[in-house]
Amino acid sequence: MWSKLVEGAGPIGLRYIEPAADLRGHISSYYLFWADFPQVSDIMRADLPQIRFMISGGGQYSLTTGNEIVTPRIALIGPTMGATRFAVTGPLLVFGIALLPAGWAALVRDDASRHADSVIDASAVFGALMEDALSAMYGAVSPEILVSIADSVMRALVLRASEVPLWFTRLTDRWLVGAASPDVDTLVASAGMSSRQVERLARRIYGAPPKLLARKYRALRMASLLGQGHQPWQEVVGDAFYDQSHFIREFKHFTGQTPRHFQRDPTPVTRLSIGRRALAGKLPELALVS
Repeated sequence: MWSKLVEGAGPIGLRYIEPAADLRGHISSYYLFWADFPQVSDIMRADLPQIRFMISGGGQYSLTTGNEIVTPRIALIGPTMGATRFAVTGPLLVFGIALLPAGWAALVRDDASRHADSVIDASAVFGALMEDALSAMYGAVSPEILVSIADSVMRALVLRASEVPLWFTRLTDRWLVGAASPDVDTLVASAGMSSRQVERLARRIYGAPPKLLARKYRALRMASLLGQGHQPWQEVVGDAFYDQSHFIREFKHFTGQTPRHFQRDPTPVTRLSIGRRALAGKLPELALVS
């Protein structure tokens, strides 16, 4: 029974697990999310691409594009550029794999912009090994066994991975987390390429042009800061936004909540996701902000 996997952990929870050292160039983190309720609905902020194994439960996603998609048993979710709502029938148990942009480019091997804010069946992309992995997860009796199954799957995918311009992903990752408001001209100058070439690479690997990525990570960085302390949000905005109205609009688009609600009454998933900061130093900085 899957409840043994989270025995004594409470009716709802989210546990982040760092991937094995040899997979950290592709994977941001593993995570286990559970909710022992007949119905579960919440909001997920804009995020990295994901692979999610629905060990128990099922439902649908409401994407920022307006599309509503029934959750596949094994879902490949492209990079999201706005908050996503989900509503599922529980009890819910999900084992997730958050992919770094370099991981998407190497393992999925398709233009990320074609999959931004979308959900598809991961088996159609990666093949039967995903179904085999889910079958094995049904019988897992500990989180460690789930991780070992995921490690095996990801190592198999890495063996057939495409080459990735790592110089660009390392440069762009640093750019996204290195300033309160990433400046596109700075990225273009650092890349030593034309703005059109940089945009093409960003769309293919990250799922969006640099300007949208800068907006996304500017808002997510602010959410990360607000989630760590009790300082009023009005005091931490600084000059990264034109004014408070601009900040509120951007923050709500990418997190699904206003700054005030985010601090005073965060949704359960928002509150739990802040826990990934506990792995600071073990996960890439991009993962801690996302």
